[in-house]
Amino acid sequence: MTLTALTIACRQSQRDRKIVEGDLFFSAFRYGSFYNQPDSLIKAFETYADTATVDSSSSFDNQLLQAYHLLKKENLLFSPFVELRINDSSIIKLYLDSTDYDQIKIYARKGLQINNKKIRIIAETKELGTGLSICTKLISVEKIDGLTMQTEKKFRIDDYQ
Repeated sequence: MTLTALTIACRQSQRDRKIVEGDLFFSAFRYGSFYNQPDSLIKAFETYADTATVDSSSSFDNQLLQAYHLLKKENLLFSPFVELRINDSSIIKLYLDSTDYDQIKIYARKGLQINNKKIRIIAETKELGTGLSICTKLISVEKIDGLTMQTEKKFRIDDYQ
C-alpha cells in the first residue's frame, strides 16, 4: 500500500513539472517577492496584506494578495525571480534559488538591447499558480541574437540585481 502511494505521488510530482523555454523580460513595475527590498517596504506591505480583506479590495489588489499568500505558503517571499516571455502574449514569473539567479542577473537590459541580444532561459519548473512558477532545475541560460523586450519605454526599467 505504501509503495503504491509513493509511486502515485512520484508520478504526480513528475506531471506537475514541465520544461519552460522563454526570453528574459524586463518590466517597469516588478512585484513578486521581497528579495532585495528595504525593510520599511516589507513591513508596510505585510501590514497591509495581513489586514486587508479580499472582498473589499480591487481586482489588482486581490491578485496581489492571493499571490502574496501563495508565496508565503511556499516560502518564496524572499526568493529572487525573473520574468520570462514565453510567447507573444504570455509572461510568467519564475522563482529561482540564489545560485541560479546569479547566472541570470549578470545581464543588463541596456547592453542586451544595444547589441541586439536576448537571454533565452530553459528550465524545469513546477507551476504554483497562474503566471507563477518555481524553477526546479535551471537547464540553460544562453545569450542569443534577438530583441530584449520590455513593457514600457517611457518608464525607467531596472536590471535584475
